[in-house]
Amino acid sequence: MQDAHANLEGKVYKLGRGGADEQHKADQALFHELLQEHQQLKRETRLIDNGIVATTTSDNPHLAKVLQQHVVGMEKRFGMGRAIRSWDPLFVALFEYKDEISMDYKAIPKGVEATLTTENPKLIELIHAHDATLHGFVDKGFEAGRSESPKPSWLE
Repeated sequence: MQDAHANLEGKVYKLGRGGADEQHKADQALFHELLQEHQQLKRETRLIDNGIVATTTSDNPHLAKVLQQHVVGMEKRFGMGRAIRSWDPLFVALFEYKDEISMDYKAIPKGVEATLTTENPKLIELIHAHDATLHGFVDKGFEAGRSESPKPSWLE
């Protein structure tokens, strides 16, 4: 018998599907627009002792607003434990350890600046893997969005 949370591609959603409510649809539409227009995005990351400070920007004012709305939506989902990409081991781990990861963000003129930190040294590697995933989304769009994310060695 197939897993109740498996889709036609054989991906198993360990924390269930994202949902079909209006908020999920809005979050998904923003994410899809960012993947579609990925070539208009720029991401830079600075490593800090306990995490990262990353800026994601666009010279396109509309996409800068989409970035800002996306980050607000993801912060809400993270805070409520409403998983995304729960077929992807990295994202499953992010939601499992969400109470040990702090996310602070601010809107900047062309997008967002986000700071992700943790006091758990093991989770710094998880934050770095998430950052590499987001760089992949910016670099490759939907191609990266369909692939499993890089993950820390301890997550094997």
